[in-house]
Amino acid sequence: MKQYYADDYTGGSSWGAWDTEASILKDMSDPQANKTNKAEMSDLKVRAYGNTAIATFTDTYDSLYHGEHRARSVMCTNTWVKQGTWKLVAGHCSALAK
Repeated sequence: MKQYYADDYTGGSSWGAWDTEASILKDMSDPQANKTNKAEMSDLKVRAYGNTAIATFTDTYDSLYHGEHRARSVMCTNTWVKQGTWKLVAGHCSALAK
């Protein structure tokens, strides 16, 4: 996963927390407390602007995060920049209204 994140990546989660490349990699090192049971992406749209691309999508997931069960659908925006290879530099997800 490290290859896909920019060193200064920042992401805002739908649970009100900021993630960084370091925090995501740390979470991935503990698969007992952090794992995805099911995830489904839909409504993906990608717009490219030279060396930058914006992806918007809906993500529906069922996971364990820091030992806590979480399941819901969120709408997300990710920003990618071509730095040799494509790197994720920023992301944000918001919970969908019920």
